[in-house]
Amino acid sequence: MKILLTQRKLHHYAGTELVTLELALALKARGHEVAVYCPRIGVLNNVLLSNGIKAYDDTADIPLRPDVIHAHHQLPALAALARFDQVPCVYVCHGQRPWVEHPPRHPQMRTYAAVSRKLATHIATKFDLPAGQVRVVPNFVDTDRFSRVRQPGAGAPSRAVLFGQSGFSVDEIEALDHACAQNGITLDKVGYAYGNVRHNPELFLPDYDIAFAIGRSALEAMACGCATIPIVPSLAGSMVTSETLQPWADTNFSPRYFSGADQVNEAWLAGQLEAYDPQDVAEVTKRVREDHAMSRVVGTLEALYREAAAAAPVTGAAEALARELNRIAREVDEIWDAPPAQNTEPSYAAALENQSATLSDMARSFKTLTSHLIGREKRGREGGSGEMLLKTIEASGLFQRDWYLDQNPDVARAGIDPLRHYLSFGAMEERDPAAFFDGKGYMAANPHLNGVALAPIEIVVREAVRSARWSDKVWWRCPDRVRKILRRFGVFVAGMKRRSN
Repeated sequence: MKILLTQRKLHHYAGTELVTLELALALKARGHEVAVYCPRIGVLNNVLLSNGIKAYDDTADIPLRPDVIHAHHQLPALAALARFDQVPCVYVCHGQRPWVEHPPRHPQMRTYAAVSRKLATHIATKFDLPAGQVRVVPNFVDTDRFSRVRQPGAGAPSRAVLFGQSGFSVDEIEALDHACAQNGITLDKVGYAYGNVRHNPELFLPDYDIAFAIGRSALEAMACGCATIPIVPSLAGSMVTSETLQPWADTNFSPRYFSGADQVNEAWLAGQLEAYDPQDVAEVTKRVREDHAMSRVVGTLEALYREAAAAAPVTGAAEALARELNRIAREVDEIWDAPPAQNTEPSYAAALENQSATLSDMARSFKTLTSHLIGREKRGREGGSGEMLLKTIEASGLFQRDWYLDQNPDVARAGIDPLRHYLSFGAMEERDPAAFFDGKGYMAANPHLNGVALAPIEIVVREAVRSARWSDKVWWRCPDRVRKILRRFGVFVAGMKRRSN
């Protein structure tokens, strides 16, 4: 079949972006002709291209007429439907809250698929979707990629990881830390929110006894042999067991209000550990690897594609598109007029201030180095080129060698100099140079730099050397702490002005 996937962006190895990438590769491997429509093409397109799949940011440029459209996100979906009249569509919904996920009503939408039973019920009721058109197609895990499975030991769990989930308050993180410590468990935190991004979960998840995770992250942890406990801000769930696996799958492995969830504390975790049974953990892993295997879920999707393609032609597509655009116009106006949300909860990033003493030394040394290089530049030499660039970045403290190697074991195994790897490949692959520097956030805050073939920290260094100030909108994970430190040493960031003497 000729299959067109729609996706709103392809920038990050996460969420529906990663689902689209993995699905495109799997469908291509099964002999289908695949193309992707995405208004915001990013770094993931490099992986698609290397596998013979092309992404298009304009529907007019798509050369094939698909047999079926597999759609994520309402606006790209409607754009594809407008371009390809009479082509049937399978719309897959991954969440109920994001506006971009809301399913549009259109006669070419033959099936609405939801990743859990609870979500299917929600979207069918809220959006008044036609009876019989809503199906459940669960999340999947690539068992070929997650091939390493730990064998649970007979002893008590000793290592845990908070994997991917964010949004917790400082108090909640401290409560989880304390609960783990009191129960003899060492807790690691992995994800952007914790300044600890690790791009290869299949390599490190099998090292943990317990994973606190939801959604696909929970599936990946269970597929690796971890005992998994779903938790979200304000709600702590129970350990997934062979008895509760299906009820948890019905909620996409995420606690819900009015569902008996608990709060994170020492007693709650002690109760979960009482349920820890290595044999049951192994049974959960076995069932997840069978029921949620990517090959099985893709087979389900193929059946939906064939069913959609075999359906009779439809009428009223233009009128339906007009109605949906009218609806979107009203909803966008409401979003535009709504006051910005006020977040009164202290973020976990603020807690990192207590661990940021080293940034002070970094700021001091970078200020000294910048002054030295400015002098060089005035004498006609550029401080940001060749070996001098490497020395400048090294001395700035913006690149953490040990941290980079720890987060990227493939670089460590290859024996490549980590800084040279980052500048040549890592930045393009959206790997971060340090725990406290978010390269993707920096580029998102500076859209005028898109297309500049420089790594984010290289841009910062060059700008600092050129103008004795930090580039606008530097995106730190501890912004308030860093601003204070940099201001103390005379280095300025966006929103700060030099004080007159």
